[in-house]
Amino acid sequence: MELKVITLDLSNIKDFDSLHNELSLLFGFPDFCGKNVNALIDCMSGVRFPEEGMAKVNICRDECFMLQIKGLCDAPNEIKNTIIFVIECVNERYLIDKMNPAFLLHLIR
Repeated sequence: MELKVITLDLSNIKDFDSLHNELSLLFGFPDFCGKNVNALIDCMSGVRFPEEGMAKVNICRDECFMLQIKGLCDAPNEIKNTIIFVIECVNERYLIDKMNPAFLLHLIR
């Protein structure tokens, strides 16, 4: 399994809107992407399906992202819970479709 690394720095993320904006920049979500958890899950689930246009940063079916998260311990609970929930939901979608998880988490200080 090949890994592509993306780093999410939470040091300036204080609310859902700033988290959504940062993830949108990192993954290249379309402008029409809603600012809610379901839309975030949908966009991040699109990383293996470039034809859907939900994320500009893509991986192949047998690849996954190593999502390095800096500062998770110091982040507000809303941010911690949202990140874990979104990654869990995205990976579950892929497991249901008999694919490897799309995201591995690497927590760094």
